[in-house]
Formats: sequence, C-alpha cells, structure tokens
Amino acid sequence: MRSLVVLADDRPCAPCAPTLPPARPKGYCRPLPPARRKPRSVLWRRIRWGFAVGLLAGIAIGGAYAWFRTDLPAEARVALQHVMGEAGASADLKVGEVNLRGRVNAPLDMLAAAVDVKRGDPILSLDLDAVRHRLEAIGWVKQATVWRQLPDTLHIEIVERQPFARWQIDGRVYLVDEDGRVLQEGDRTDFANLLLLVGAGASDKAHDLVAMLHADPVLASHVVAAVRLRQRRWDIQFDNGVVARLPEENPEAAWARLAALEKNNGLLRRDIAMVDLRLDDRLIVRLTPEAEAAAAAAQAPGPAGRKTPGKRI
Repeated sequence: MRSLVVLADDRPCAPCAPTLPPARPKGYCRPLPPARRKPRSVLWRRIRWGFAVGLLAGIAIGGAYAWFRTDLPAEARVALQHVMGEAGASADLKVGEVNLRGRVNAPLDMLAAAVDVKRGDPILSLDLDAVRHRLEAIGWVKQATVWRQLPDTLHIEIVERQPFARWQIDGRVYLVDEDGRVLQEGDRTDFANLLLLVGAGASDKAHDLVAMLHADPVLASHVVAAVRLRQRRWDIQFDNGVVARLPEENPEAAWARLAALEKNNGLLRRDIAMVDLRLDDRLIVRLTPEAEAAAAAAQAPGPAGRKTPGKRI
C-alpha cells in the first residue's frame, strides 16, 4: 500500500496552524465555582414590597391633599407666571398688539375692562384663563378663546349671544337672549323692533312664548308686547292696541282660537279694546271707549220715546 505523502505546499504554515492551549503547570487544579447566596425568605420580600407601596401611596395621598385642599395650585401658577414674566421682560417679550375678533354688539369698553391688558405688559406673565373667564362673565359673550403669539401679540376671539327680546321689569329694560339671560341693561334703538316682555318671570318663558306665537306668523307679526301676570299667564298686546288675555292652562289652544277668529271674522280689526279667551265655552269682548259711547248713544231713547237703531258689533 502506498504511503501518504505530505508535500511542502500542503503543510500548514505557522499563522494558519491551530493554536494549542498552553500546557498546564504541574500541580494545577480547577478552581471551584463561586458560592451561591442563600435566597431570602418570601416573607422578607413581601415586607419590603409592602413598605415601598405604602411609602408611594402616602406620598401620592399627601400630594393630592396639598393640591386640592390648599391654594398650592394657584400659588404655583402665580409663581410660575411671575418667573415667566421676569424672563419675558428680560428678553423684551412684551404686549405690543391685541387682536379682537367676533365682536358685533358687545360694548368695546366692557371688553377692554375685562381683558385688562396694556401695551408693554410682559406677555408671558398674562393669565390667559383669567382673561377668558372675565370675558365670559360679560352677558354678550357666550364663548371666548385667548392665546398669545410671541413675541408681542395677544389674540382674542369671542362668540356672542344673539338678542332675542326686550325685558321690562321694575321700570328698567334689559336685552335678553332666547334662554332669558340678560345681555345688557338699557333699551337700545337698534333693537326696538324686538318683542317686549313685561313682568317677573317673563324672560324665562320667552322661548316658549315665541314658539307659540309663531304657530300663526301673520298674527304674530302684529304682536308688540307680552305681559306676564303673576308668573302664570300672558296678556298679548297688538300694534292696534287690542289686548288678548290667554288662559293659564293650554294657552296654545286659545292662541289658535284667536287666530281662527281673526282669519274668519276679522275680530281684531273691529272697535274692541280687549278679548278674553280664558274660558273655553265663551268669548268676552270689551269695546273701545269710543265704541262704547257710540253704542250707548245708539241705545238712548229718541225724541218720540223710541230707541234709535244701534250699530251692531
């Protein structure tokens, strides 16, 4: 059998030869592994975790009490605003312009007093929430949005309530919205065409009253005032001076009855001063003073002792 011959090119060179581990010295022995710690008991771990949880809970409860039961939030906010204001003033961040959008009827002096910002005030120290609350305290303002635009601009946008009627009580007139909220005191000429409500509790029932009147828009267009009596029922005044007395219960039916009488018989165009609709089975009408005088004269006996024919109403 032919022997295996290793040629010079097939011998591994020194860099490519595998590295053998160094020979162990005489008397060498392998070191022992490190000793393991004895695990602590389960009771100790529970005590440690319970203490940590109790400490965290105590800190959280104490912080919540200090936050909600004291003035700490307000004091922290004021302090932060003061620091921000000083930093903004040192960086020359001051109010240079105030932009207002959405104003239609709200008096400008009331808005300026609520904003209470002057040119040159530190813009970072402004309490925007306080400005918003002061604006929304004005009767005209339904919603206010306030934000700052650095370096020097304060933006204010408001949504106004809409005037719905005029409310007269104790000799004073107020503008109110459909929910009865007072917008402004005083009878403004630009709202003289609004319905006049008179009496205590009239403003609170304004929305229901107008809904009832607009069941007949033609008749409602001649209404100029509505008087609330003892906070129970309405007296409706028309532009020709006629007063319609509506009942406390089911005034909608009485209003529909009056609308039918006006449409079919022209009741309100006659010489009457008052029509009483408080009774379901009858209609009570009171004539104007002129019509009563003419009727009385027509019923008076003539020279021959006979009554002159009167005018039928």
